[in-house]
Amino acid sequence: MTSNLAAISVTGVLAYPIKITIFENHYNVRGISRCLFPKCTAGKVAEEPYYFGRETDVSGKNGLKAIRKLGDYRAVEVLQNGLYYVPILSKNPDAFDYEFHCSVLPVLKRFRTGDELAFIDTGRENNISSKTILGESDIVVVTLRQDMQEIQNFFQNYSSLIPRAFFIIGNYDRRSSVTVKSILSEFNFRRDQLGVIPHLDEFAWAADSGRLIEFISARFESNNSDEERYFMQELKKTTFLLLQQTILNQEGRNWGATERRAEKL
Repeated sequence: MTSNLAAISVTGVLAYPIKITIFENHYNVRGISRCLFPKCTAGKVAEEPYYFGRETDVSGKNGLKAIRKLGDYRAVEVLQNGLYYVPILSKNPDAFDYEFHCSVLPVLKRFRTGDELAFIDTGRENNISSKTILGESDIVVVTLRQDMQEIQNFFQNYSSLIPRAFFIIGNYDRRSSVTVKSILSEFNFRRDQLGVIPHLDEFAWAADSGRLIEFISARFESNNSDEERYFMQELKKTTFLLLQQTILNQEGRNWGATERRAEKL
């Protein structure tokens, strides 16, 4: 789920001295901007001055700042000096895919250090850029449902990705019989390859309303309920494991993490 990638990105820059830039290589009406910006602001992020290649100075306009220029694109600063988001390049899927492949992929090579990462929400493999991203990324983040058959299907059909895969069980229910322990036992992979993001109604609402940053920031040090405390504990643990894997795998490679969702595979 896109909200998981956004949540880990926010948590990562709140917890560690790193910079994360989030990209999307496909147009999605329920994309990253839906989680990070309230609806009254989200549309402004994709307005023409923010588009790829524009040189317009829009600092401060509508409360946003397109302050970071990497190559020919601008990134919106989401959390000061920590989290950046590159707005969609085009609402035309084919034009978006082509422009991302030709103009943004070369820029991604700059993300080679442990304190500056690129997270890329990828589209289907028939996107021009998706195969390149999957081949070059340090980590391929795979979000799966809490279902043994779905996990088995991934292992059978995409075994080539497993050595670089980090698995997230999204919407995790700790009362289910399909536990982290049973998943590890059944599929025999390392504990540091698997994280969970628990189900929490308040989190789902915040992500759908563009209030994800406020939600995580307000609960980062203190939590109002047992469920929120458990949610934040697991979110922080999953973020730590993913960043640890990404930095360890960076040697000899180029970028940070790319997210794949099981329903797209």
